[in-house]
Amino acid sequence: MMRGPLAAYLRRLLLSRTIGVLVALTALLQLLEMLDVTTDILKRHLGLAGVLRYTMLRLPTELVLSLPLAMLVGSLFTFYTLARHHEYVAVRAAGIRLRSVVGAMLPVAVLFALLQFAIADRIVPRSEAALAAWWQSTAPPAKDPDRKQDRQLSWFRTDDGLVSVKQASRDGRHLDGVTIYRRDADGRFTGRISADALDWQDRAWSLSRMDSISLGDGTLQREQQAQAPWRSNLQPSDLRRLDSPSLPMSSATLLDVLTGARVGDRPLSWYRTALYRSYAAPLLLVLMLLLALPSTQAVQRGGHGGGALLLALGAGLGMTLVSGLLGSLGQGGRLPAAVAAGLPLLLFGALGLAWLYRYDRL
Repeated sequence: MMRGPLAAYLRRLLLSRTIGVLVALTALLQLLEMLDVTTDILKRHLGLAGVLRYTMLRLPTELVLSLPLAMLVGSLFTFYTLARHHEYVAVRAAGIRLRSVVGAMLPVAVLFALLQFAIADRIVPRSEAALAAWWQSTAPPAKDPDRKQDRQLSWFRTDDGLVSVKQASRDGRHLDGVTIYRRDADGRFTGRISADALDWQDRAWSLSRMDSISLGDGTLQREQQAQAPWRSNLQPSDLRRLDSPSLPMSSATLLDVLTGARVGDRPLSWYRTALYRSYAAPLLLVLMLLLALPSTQAVQRGGHGGGALLLALGAGLGMTLVSGLLGSLGQGGRLPAAVAAGLPLLLFGALGLAWLYRYDRL
């Protein structure tokens, strides 16, 4: 790996360009969103403090959205600057290969990749959950005072089977119209439990007016009780999370759902793909450095180098598009989760390495 003042200069150049683009993109996203929600914030009489709070809670998400494009454009600007000032020519004339230049810049890309993973996995789920709770708590009162404040749920999966509910309280501690469909290890139906209500009391669930049907060895057993305990991995916090399915989830939460420690209301393919994509996202960001390599050829005699910039920009945006498309197919069960998350890495990684090999020989 290249060391010394030249390597430090290249890293500093890439770092400054990427940070500048990141700040600009994040500010633009913040501005566009605030134009959309400021009226709602003022209608809730939250004032300037509400605007600032909304901005700060949304900032981690905006950073995660901006980082891949900032890495791509920052790399483009860096390579283009080196080519326009003829510094790249001087570096090549000194016998330094392009792979050494990329290697010197790689720690900056890895730094931003780690930053993206840390923010997306640790900070964004908490900030978005806090924003959703605050936004819900500041909602104006309903015009109809008799309107129920409970939320509607449908289906979710627990370690005791599939559960259907008609209505759940806001705090997730009371459910009405509960039906539990039990299955064995092979997925065969083994019984059903119906209850008028399900309550969380003393860190345990209690069924009210329970009616149970069990199947086994050609027999059917039925049992009715006024009160009965129910053991499950379901927690009130899971119900609050299911109430906002669009909220991002950390990799730890996704793993808990896949292993059965937490409750989910979506197919396992959705959680598996989301987990794999959370691990693949930092690697995709690192690949932006390789996909920006055509910009090293952007300064040519006759001024015909603009196509190289467009090629690099199109490759980076294309990787983002393909990753999102395959991710949707994986979450819907149309593709294996590993393929949906890993195929963009293989395709565009091969493209980036091919460009590195080609431009290194010029």
